[in-house]
Amino acid sequence: MKKGVQSVLFSVLVGALLLCAGCGKSGDIYTAGVYTASAEGYSGPVTVEVEFDGSSILSVHVLSHSETVNISDRAIDELPSRIVEAQTWDVDAVSSATFTSDAIREAVRDCLAQAALR
Repeated sequence: MKKGVQSVLFSVLVGALLLCAGCGKSGDIYTAGVYTASAEGYSGPVTVEVEFDGSSILSVHVLSHSETVNISDRAIDELPSRIVEAQTWDVDAVSSATFTSDAIREAVRDCLAQAALR
């Protein structure tokens, strides 16, 4: 009889542990999707598109800008991949294209705020 009670209690304990195992957070920090935002660059707005899954930045693309060709090119080409690699908007600006870099980073930061789980 004593052994039967122990078996039942053990089964209840195991069941409770299994139920609690599914109660933890999933690790998601973003609402998956594609978000867009704009920020002011040197010559006008810079618009970016950022794609997220639940836990990471998947891609960053500059959709449009009015920046000076040749001066802004490095920032537009390099910053999106740096942001994805670092998984943050807070990456170093490209020298000679500080305004463009700041606009890209600010717009990405806006997208991060839009996607953040509340």
